[in-house]
Amino acid sequence: MSMVIMSACASEDTESIYDPIVISAEKASQNVGEQGFKLSGQLRINTRTWTIKGDSGIVEGRIDDSDFVKVQGAPADIEYRSDRKRTVSGTAAILNYSSKNNVVKLSGSAKLLKGNQSIESDVIEYFLDTGTWSAGNTSRVKMIKMIK
Repeated sequence: MSMVIMSACASEDTESIYDPIVISAEKASQNVGEQGFKLSGQLRINTRTWTIKGDSGIVEGRIDDSDFVKVQGAPADIEYRSDRKRTVSGTAAILNYSSKNNVVKLSGSAKLLKGNQSIESDVIEYFLDTGTWSAGNTSRVKMIKMIK
């Protein structure tokens, strides 16, 4: 199963453009009266700026303006490409993405790769607006920075 959703965006000095949201999974379901989806089996969600992969997931809200995406996997992965062409990637057992807060929360053997930094902990939150992160909850934090 695969679906493509076209999400419109516009600015004052440009015409409307469409950014596709491509979702693929082996199974998808939606309950009557709900706007979200339940997805399972080789889940993949692609947008212009990020890709999320996992075993199963839930998208809450309208798909073209979702409030929240929760993905589980062994592991669940996200790759985010900022407007500055920088890539940040993360893996964890559970990945939560809040579009309202623009925050990715990685839980369960979480790992974040950002430039020349590697962060590992039980929980890592990455703030997409600022490019900053916080880590640690019940375990220690391991950070490696590669120096030239």
